[in-house]
Amino acid sequence: GVELAVACDVRTRFTDAATVFGPQKGAGATQVELLRRRLERLSQVYAETYGVEVNDIEGSGAAGGLAGGLACVGAELCNGFELLAEEVDLYGRIEGADLVVTGEGALDATSLQGKVVGGVGEMAAAAGVPVLTVVGRVDGGATVACGELISLSDRFGAELAMADTARLVGHAVLEYLAP
Repeated sequence: GVELAVACDVRTRFTDAATVFGPQKGAGATQVELLRRRLERLSQVYAETYGVEVNDIEGSGAAGGLAGGLACVGAELCNGFELLAEEVDLYGRIEGADLVVTGEGALDATSLQGKVVGGVGEMAAAAGVPVLTVVGRVDGGATVACGELISLSDRFGAELAMADTARLVGHAVLEYLAP
């Protein structure tokens, strides 16, 4: 047989995928409710067809619920950050650093729930290394657990942040290092 491991970047449950990620993707309240009801129905179908209570599986809402569907056919859902961090010995690399810089396009409520930006911040804090998180924008008043946070949209404006991201990240890091 074939073993399938699905690296998930969030811990979201299957039927919560629409509520959590729909607005990020531009869905309005009516669309989110429709998607949520459809995911609830699909979870019932999965239970009847495969005998899997997909909503009980952490991370089953990753990729809009795709992870949950794969779990129903035997895939193992695992924390994607942990899988990759172990593969590249990320903690070992962080331990010897003077500064860790991490980031994400939009920092929101899901950013610290299994995504790289949160995991890197936790590792840096555990290693006693300062961490700078540079993001395109901050949604819903989200914050980082440790270190400094720079929002490119707040600092340079949303339009410029989108148009010239790489240069602005470099500028923000240099500004942090030599204020």
